[in-house]
Amino acid sequence: MPTQVLKMATAAEPPAIRSRRANFSDEEMMAMILGWQDRQDVLQERFSQNITAESKKQAWEDVTTEVNSVSRVLRGREEVKKKFVDFKSVVKKKMSNIRQEQEKTGGGTSEAKALTHIEEAMAQVIKEIQVSGIPGLQDPGSM
Repeated sequence: MPTQVLKMATAAEPPAIRSRRANFSDEEMMAMILGWQDRQDVLQERFSQNITAESKKQAWEDVTTEVNSVSRVLRGREEVKKKFVDFKSVVKKKMSNIRQEQEKTGGGTSEAKALTHIEEAMAQVIKEIQVSGIPGLQDPGSM
């Protein structure tokens, strides 16, 4: 019976408070973008005999090493990968808003905010993907 009382007392304790991770700095973001660009042939390619899950994992580890070389906070591979994917999505949305504002009729000033220099670097990566496409995929119209 006393053991049940102890279990109930420990269950009532508040959970441990997680501290918030520091935001990515501009230097970390630029290192992440440049690291991804250097390894995009592996990271963007579909799985094959040459491109394995292990090779992609190693490429992300290399990107993480580059980020950690300029970082004050030790970042993990999954954290860097998630930040890249999330940031790419944010930049795509912002680019879309800018394009929509430019195509509006009626004149006046644009309400869209300009891209920062880090967002501009990511936009170059996104444009590169849009122009060149994903390597190994054929255009459906050319079949």
